[in-house]
Amino acid sequence: MCVLAIADATAEDRVYENPAAAEDVQLPSACAAWAQEIFERNFIRSALYQEHLWRYSPNTNRCYVVIRVQTGELNESSHRFGQYLYDGQTKEMLAFAQVQNGKKSGRVFDLHHRTTSFENAGWDDASEYIYAMMAGERQ
Repeated sequence: MCVLAIADATAEDRVYENPAAAEDVQLPSACAAWAQEIFERNFIRSALYQEHLWRYSPNTNRCYVVIRVQTGELNESSHRFGQYLYDGQTKEMLAFAQVQNGKKSGRVFDLHHRTTSFENAGWDDASEYIYAMMAGERQ
């Protein structure tokens, strides 16, 4: 029964253990700095629009960073809109959801995530995951 309770924990409920870095994620200001670093590393000069948002979760002691990018011409069919979620501390991509040339796709790389939908080539599941991590809502 205890095993089931652990398996059923949501991503927000889990506390991620990283002994070497656990002390580094103490303050939201560190999260803001990591978010800026990730954004600058992924900046696309030709993008029509791009922004980054961050959220520090004291429950998981984790920093979440999302980058939103729109590329291409507004009047052409060859444009892309994407959201990319990163762990601010490790700089690992946790998920992406994008629409490119009208085709949706997405994927969650967080191994603790349980897929909820395979619709739209993973876009629905990845979008829901990104929203939940950035909003701090329970899944």
